[in-house]
Amino acid sequence: MIDDLLQEMIDPAPVPRDKPRRRRLWATVAIVGLSVVGATSLTTSALFTDNDTVNGAIASGTVDISGGDFALTMPAGGLAPGDAVVSPVTVDNRGSLELRYAVRYSAAAGTPGTAPDLETPVTAGSLQDALSLSLYALDAASCTVAATNAATPLVSTGVGLAGTDTALLGSSAPGAQTGDRVLAALTGEQLCVRVDFAAASGNEFQALSTDVTLRFVAEQTVNN
Repeated sequence: MIDDLLQEMIDPAPVPRDKPRRRRLWATVAIVGLSVVGATSLTTSALFTDNDTVNGAIASGTVDISGGDFALTMPAGGLAPGDAVVSPVTVDNRGSLELRYAVRYSAAAGTPGTAPDLETPVTAGSLQDALSLSLYALDAASCTVAATNAATPLVSTGVGLAGTDTALLGSSAPGAQTGDRVLAALTGEQLCVRVDFAAASGNEFQALSTDVTLRFVAEQTVNN
């Protein structure tokens, strides 16, 4: 008992009324702290600002190939075995990009004429089976049978033309291929087409016709 009394005298218990005061003190500290945070937020959000934008136009290029002037002029009476006909053909790059191109062809039977009354009748053949097709790097002025006789063709099919779309010069596969032709933007060139009628052709090829179609397939050269 005496020890307890002495302890209370040395370290008396806090008066109960101090607890509310302490709570009010901490509440005041918290309120002041929040006020400082709020004032700081208001101060830092009051800024001058600005922004600007820029833009740049992007335009894609074009690959545009055009072929023209292909007209095989037949001799009077039509072709005879051993004859040849020629025609220049113009190839233009009308696009804004350099291109490379390949040439493809096909031959289809046209409207036949009136066959003669042969002493020994024969079954009509297909004229394209007796024809060959060649391409030369000659301009219109040099595109003659005589000039092609003396020149080396870029390519020749040999006798017998395909009836379906077939590669003639170069390749339509992507990328540079052997035989592909290159044209700069907005330029063109002329080729010379020659068709030969095989000299060994017989009566089965009389009064027939064939339509020859050339197709030019182009692609960009840049990044390819």
